[in-house]
Amino acid sequence: MKEVRVRIAPSPTGNCHVGTARNALYNYIFAKKNNGKMILRIDDTDMKRNSEESEKGIFEGLRWIGIDWDEGPDVGGPYGPYRQSERLDIYNKYIEQLINEGKAYYCFCTEEEIEAERREQALKKETVKYSGRCRNLSKEEVEKKLSEGCKYVVRFKVPEKVIRFRDIVRGELTWDGSIMGDFVIRKSDGVPTYNFATAVDDWIMKISHIMRSQEHIPNTFNQVLILEALGAEIPEYVHFPLLLNEDRTKISKRDGALYIGEYKDMGYLKEAVANFIVLLGWHPADDEEFLLMEDMISKFSLERINNSNVVFDFKKLEWFNGIHIRNKTVEELSQLVIPFLKSTEYYEEVVKNPVKLEKIVEVERERIKRLDEVGKVFKMFYIEPEVYDIDEIKESVKKVEVAEMINMIDEAVVELKNIEKWEKNILEDYMRKLCDRINTKPKILFMLLRIGETGSRISPPLFDTFEIIGRDSTIKRLENFKNFLIKSN
Repeated sequence: MKEVRVRIAPSPTGNCHVGTARNALYNYIFAKKNNGKMILRIDDTDMKRNSEESEKGIFEGLRWIGIDWDEGPDVGGPYGPYRQSERLDIYNKYIEQLINEGKAYYCFCTEEEIEAERREQALKKETVKYSGRCRNLSKEEVEKKLSEGCKYVVRFKVPEKVIRFRDIVRGELTWDGSIMGDFVIRKSDGVPTYNFATAVDDWIMKISHIMRSQEHIPNTFNQVLILEALGAEIPEYVHFPLLLNEDRTKISKRDGALYIGEYKDMGYLKEAVANFIVLLGWHPADDEEFLLMEDMISKFSLERINNSNVVFDFKKLEWFNGIHIRNKTVEELSQLVIPFLKSTEYYEEVVKNPVKLEKIVEVERERIKRLDEVGKVFKMFYIEPEVYDIDEIKESVKKVEVAEMINMIDEAVVELKNIEKWEKNILEDYMRKLCDRINTKPKILFMLLRIGETGSRISPPLFDTFEIIGRDSTIKRLENFKNFLIKSN
């Protein structure tokens, strides 16, 4: 078997899109499984829309989810340069070769003439394609127009035959060349088109497998024709299913939260994002869903790529994120949440007391879906409740008068002040004994204590919360809560 060489070739016209990341991940794990090479090439022939910032975003986004490359613009390699804008001389060499061999030609038709042709073809219900008006110009006619400075493009002569290529997943795909029309391979600004530059690069860089989204199938027919005309070996092709929004429309760069950098900022773990996107079009033979990178590499096979398009389900991504959060150690997760706490009013205490942070992480990680939630979720451990809602309190402990609530909290504070060892098990034992003594149900007292301590009916286990917040702050909070109840009575 020849060396496996795969590539990902994004355009730097936006940050790293989730579709690009999914395709890159498939290429990467396929290369790793087959001891091959992963190549990153920047397809930047769209000179007007390219940006260095977008290229940087692509590098950072792919590396963030664990993808690296053996050759590329930033690491070099034997087939560089790896930006198409730096390879124009290479493309022009092969375009001139095709012209000299009669496989391509200069086209001097204006945009207005081509548009008029298309309108006429549409009216006649004919196939809309370039008519080939300049296809058979004589050498003298061409030289005359060039000497006069006439604007031109270079077109590829499409043979009237059935074009074929084999897709590893979809089988043999065919297209009738007679309805294609001669397509442009060099634009009037001298820059080659995407299809020409891509075909030449894949050939010269010895790419063995071209694996990309199914929207590129029409491009593949053009590229196969170019490769055949150059006498190049045709690579293997795989076309992945499209990613769809929940309304079944195609996901595009204009849709929200689709750049890998956004997921990082929203508090998704890189392992969760990689796990989620690898299953957008593929699944392992054992149907295991929780996958780390090493699992993906060992289990991946092209034969298990789906043909059907895939809906991008944000709820499933959150589920994966929760699973991967809980797979982290407390120490690992504590370090991961720190960047999301820097803007909080209590960040100084976070830095001063890392042990407290680890205790909070330990009790809260079952509830965390995304790391950008932690600033709000952890606040109760550092900041006293600012307000209480008497209606919510009454709703939470029905049929209990406010005066009785005040008495319960007062009794609890007295007991808590007498506890020497401030540990959750001891605290719970004291409070349960108090319930027996004052003849009340634990769920009633515990709910009041929870609201008094945190300002919310929902919190981690109550006495874990007491232990983490500490004696002085707990007693102060409950006394403030009692005073609020007195004023509300």
